[in-house]
Amino acid sequence: MPLEIVTFPAGPIATNAYLVADTETGDALVIDAPAGVTADVVAEAERRGWKIGQIVITHTHWDHVADAKALTEATDAPLAAHPLAEAPLANPTPLMDEFPVEIPPVATNQALEDGDTVTLGGHTFQVLHLPGHDPAHIALLDAGHGVLLSGDVLFPNGHGRTDIPGSDQRDMNQSLRRLVAEAPAKTTVYPGHGLPTTIGAETPWIQLLSDD
Repeated sequence: MPLEIVTFPAGPIATNAYLVADTETGDALVIDAPAGVTADVVAEAERRGWKIGQIVITHTHWDHVADAKALTEATDAPLAAHPLAEAPLANPTPLMDEFPVEIPPVATNQALEDGDTVTLGGHTFQVLHLPGHDPAHIALLDAGHGVLLSGDVLFPNGHGRTDIPGSDQRDMNQSLRRLVAEAPAKTTVYPGHGLPTTIGAETPWIQLLSDD
């Protein structure tokens, strides 16, 4: 089944939202909701004849959730996230400084835990709970088709911050080693910021991470 992924960098720090579709069925989902992205995502889906049936939040940091409420209202699609994300989404609270954009509260409709699956047309994504950057962080892996929607766990040559409240470097190291163990080297990684990479390209430095 053909899978197409359209990237929308948005918000003050160019956070990636992804419109992901099975082009054979027209079924689509959205990954993350940076500020100001809703109109562009909805317009692109309509232009391509895709139906957005789900919105998945990888984690609850402000730059990934500012448009979550707007997206749910514009699409009538359910909002899915890890159970630990439910409270922060319903009651957004800054981790450090004030939010640079408005973060409207929003309710989740579906809990995604480690080992759950997300179906998109003929594709099945495995939900991976990958804490380290955020306790509620999840990623979606379609190992058969070589796609990982990674949020802020893995970037080209690096990973999400571990110097903010709720983060933990040891957890991050374990999450990254898990990706190397479970995702094929050819897997394309679609990160929360920046350009795609592959698991194979990032494996050398991940293997050097401490086990402690």
